[in-house]
Amino acid sequence: MIRSNLNPSLLILIFSLALCSGMLLSAQVSVGDGSYTTIFPGTDSAGRNGFPSGTPQLSGNALGKPVPTNDWWSKLIKEDHADNLFNYPMTLKTTNQGLIVTYIPWGPIGDSAPIEIGLTGLNAARTSVSDYSDWTVTMNWSDGSHDLKTTSGIGMPFLYFQKDADDVVEIKVNSGTVTVSGEMLIIANAVNGADFVFYAPSGSSWSSIGSTYTSTLNGNDYWSMAMLPQSTTNVNAVAVEYKKYAFVFPTNTTTTWSYNEISSKVTSVFSVSTEVKEGTDTNVLLGLLPHQWSNLAPTSPTPNEYSYDAIRGELKTMDGNTFTLENTFKGILPTLPNLTQYSTGFSLTDLDAKISQIENDGLATWTDSYNEGQVMNRLIQTARIADQIGDIVARA
Repeated sequence: MIRSNLNPSLLILIFSLALCSGMLLSAQVSVGDGSYTTIFPGTDSAGRNGFPSGTPQLSGNALGKPVPTNDWWSKLIKEDHADNLFNYPMTLKTTNQGLIVTYIPWGPIGDSAPIEIGLTGLNAARTSVSDYSDWTVTMNWSDGSHDLKTTSGIGMPFLYFQKDADDVVEIKVNSGTVTVSGEMLIIANAVNGADFVFYAPSGSSWSSIGSTYTSTLNGNDYWSMAMLPQSTTNVNAVAVEYKKYAFVFPTNTTTTWSYNEISSKVTSVFSVSTEVKEGTDTNVLLGLLPHQWSNLAPTSPTPNEYSYDAIRGELKTMDGNTFTLENTFKGILPTLPNLTQYSTGFSLTDLDAKISQIENDGLATWTDSYNEGQVMNRLIQTARIADQIGDIVARA
């Protein structure tokens, strides 16, 4: 619920500003002390703020769901193919033939394409989003004859793949040293010192023609891929160690919050639901970013597995499907109070001079919600300050 502590005179000012900007329209729906309109307010004089062009490129479970437009993978819903998809630690790019996977310590992906993952004959004009949850997304390539899905999550060193039963997996290795060890396809030093491993189901085999490796997955429709920690010295040993996570596929990720007003503690619980494709292991390998592992709740599991170097800092991994954060939040003052005794440099004259510079400002004639919101906020906050120091003329 939105509440206001402003005095009546200031509320009249805000109401007048809102009327002038055209923000209050006839078709209003009240929510608590606020409201929203169900009528499109129209574009501005420059033709901006129209409806987004095109239709979100969704499929499968994502159809009918709200579309996030500010996530690390949101480019996928607008463009046929997307690059610079950073899930930490990997960097991804979609093409007609499938997914490019690389490791970029810093900067855009560019032409880097050490590993290309697809299906024999796949040629999809676009990659759609077929599902997503709080920190995972499932990408889908479908050309009518072949179907490929890849699930990736923030901080997850694994990628999880599925295909149609009769499709053949095709891996193009453009750099690195390849070793086939049973069902594992190991690519050492693929790019920037990074090592990668593909895990095919039990009983699978890999065939190769040149640098292209294929597998029917022993009749199965799933496989996975992992990036090994940059500190890995014995690639084969760590690849074997990681195999226990290879067939535990995430099906949903959720983040829930609670706030204790007495202790001022915000508790955030991160949880993963899984489907075990084969084997007895049930945990995924989760990666925690610095703002997460440095704020773990006392009762939370802790990351004690390998670490990765990521552009956001050290990515620490843990064997488990949940962890809990705890942060202290005591609120934010919307305006500093008029208490001159706490600031030796405070000058009421200087403050009054600054207020006078904008006291007659108005809003522009266009309706750019971002820029107009900043202008309106400046007027509202300055009116509040003027009210506090008794400058009634400027406030009005």
